[in-house]
Amino acid sequence: MLVYTYWPTLIWVVDNWQNEPDYGHGWFVLPLAIYLCYQRADKFPGVAANASWGGLSLIAFAFAMRVASRMAYADFFDAYSIIPATAGAVWCLLGLRAMFWSLPAIGFLFFAIPLPYQMESGLSWQLQGVATELSTFMLRAIGLPAVSEAHVVWIGDEQLMVEEACSGLRIFVGMAACAYFWAVLNDRHWSDRMVLIVAALPLAIFVNALRIVVIGVFYQWIDSSTGQHMIHDLSGYLMIAASFALLGAIAAYWRQVYRKVPVMTARDTLRGSLGHS
Repeated sequence: MLVYTYWPTLIWVVDNWQNEPDYGHGWFVLPLAIYLCYQRADKFPGVAANASWGGLSLIAFAFAMRVASRMAYADFFDAYSIIPATAGAVWCLLGLRAMFWSLPAIGFLFFAIPLPYQMESGLSWQLQGVATELSTFMLRAIGLPAVSEAHVVWIGDEQLMVEEACSGLRIFVGMAACAYFWAVLNDRHWSDRMVLIVAALPLAIFVNALRIVVIGVFYQWIDSSTGQHMIHDLSGYLMIAASFALLGAIAAYWRQVYRKVPVMTARDTLRGSLGHS
């Protein structure tokens, strides 16, 4: 019933996956959410003996969100209501404890839904500015005569436009989703998990600025528009892979630095000494 009700909304979401490069990762969100449930299957609390009608409160809240979205002409708000509706359905069918168990996977669905237009535009504009300034600094550091002007980097007479598509929003959203995914899978303290999530933004900014630097350097050697276009596209794919590799390196480093250690109380120590005596 929920799928039928949300069908037009789901079509809108999928259309964004197909036509908006910043949300092309949406195709992977649902399979990865199912994988999160599979990986946490050993913690599944079981199905409630009786139907849990408390989930109807979340479904009613989702319905209220849909009504508000229609009144405000905000499609994204309608799409976000899928999250409480899904949680409410799990609560009704499997019980409250099962709903809490599934919350990490349900929360991951957030990354399948496009950001509100105002937030997307504002974030993209800010990321463009930061990427322009940081890439200009990095180009100067390697000896190139770079000057920034608004969202343009001048390297001598060469003009390098930092357009909205190069703002780094795609890398940021993808890295945030990846960081959330790893944080759920890692059986660590919540503060360790937050390190991964918080690291997503500065890493995305750095990697995007590095991409602009790579493009700027190669543009000094390549004059043909075909070659420049190829470098532009290839660097995008390489930097996405590099960003995920850096995030994985941070996760591995953090595990090595802050290892889990057994904590023994005085009573445990006394028991151990008595057991050996």
